[in-house]
Amino acid sequence: MMNPVKNLRIYLLPLLLLISTGSFAQTCILISKSYGEKAYEKWLLRHEKNLKLVSAYHLPKDSLAWWMEKADGFLMTGGEDIYPGRYGQEKDTVNCGDFDLHRDSLEFRLLDAAFRRNKPVFGVCRGLQLINVYMGGSLVVDIPTSPLGKLVAHRNDGPVEHVVRLLPGSELMSMAKVDTGLVLSNHHQGIDRLGKDLKKLANSQDGLIEAICQSRGLLPFLMAVQWHPERMDAGNPLSAPMASAFIE
Repeated sequence: MMNPVKNLRIYLLPLLLLISTGSFAQTCILISKSYGEKAYEKWLLRHEKNLKLVSAYHLPKDSLAWWMEKADGFLMTGGEDIYPGRYGQEKDTVNCGDFDLHRDSLEFRLLDAAFRRNKPVFGVCRGLQLINVYMGGSLVVDIPTSPLGKLVAHRNDGPVEHVVRLLPGSELMSMAKVDTGLVLSNHHQGIDRLGKDLKKLANSQDGLIEAICQSRGLLPFLMAVQWHPERMDAGNPLSAPMASAFIE
């Protein structure tokens, strides 16, 4: 007759192995910077409750390194201007808002980790701009004082709504099932020169690039939007499908 303790060990050991190797672990998304209202977290959790969401910004150095290796995906969020020296326009600092050099460096490290480990990336607002700069592109330093600023208000002492047009046949149109839509926007910078291996998915009526993805399969998923899907209605076709696609 088999020893019951030995019998229990036969069943427990494979279970412990599964747990130790992370087979039962939650999907982990490393968020570049989270904010008090947790809008990004709520946006993602509406589409998948079994997520581990970690904000990278305040992590100690050793914890950050661990989470960069642990993460299944990276979300680059909105926020301050990117230092224009990053894209060769240091003389234009006078037309910028606040900088956070620590954050610039941090988010470049996160993208390094994503590319090194072949993990999905999604960007929102500053996140789109950061991805474009990382890929060698440049930015319009101040839309309101550029020719673009005369056609569409991308912010007005806070968020504004405006129309975006999706490129026919684009991945975003296939995802959203619409060709135009109303988005919530709050930015004064945007893409000027598109980065290497990126392509446009949508633009606003002034021609500003409003959404991008990779032009070839560098990562399992790489997409970014200039608007704020996390602050839009849950049923908006330019919000919910992006979260679902990124999580999948």
